[in-house]
Amino acid sequence: MIILLDNALKYTNENDEIYVSVKQGVFDVIIEVTDTGIGITEETKEKIFERFYREDKARSRQTGGNGLGLSIAKTIVSDMKGKISVEHNVPKGTKFIIVFPKSK
Repeated sequence: MIILLDNALKYTNENDEIYVSVKQGVFDVIIEVTDTGIGITEETKEKIFERFYREDKARSRQTGGNGLGLSIAKTIVSDMKGKISVEHNVPKGTKFIIVFPKSK
């Protein structure tokens, strides 16, 4: 959650918004971190969880980071038997979705 919230804060402007929601389904728990920030490209969606991937190298100098956060988040979620994905937040921004199966 810290990684996703940190990214949301880095890539949203002063008047943008960040939302966190938790939903409980029959078989799983769904966590969503949604922002109305700058969003990501379709190409970035395919690569965003790769180690050291940065969409804009110039932006990395401004916001800091090495492109490891989302790779680490994916590893943590996978180790907990969950799945993480990213979608465009319409009309603007990004939505990260984490799904954890409920314990039996």
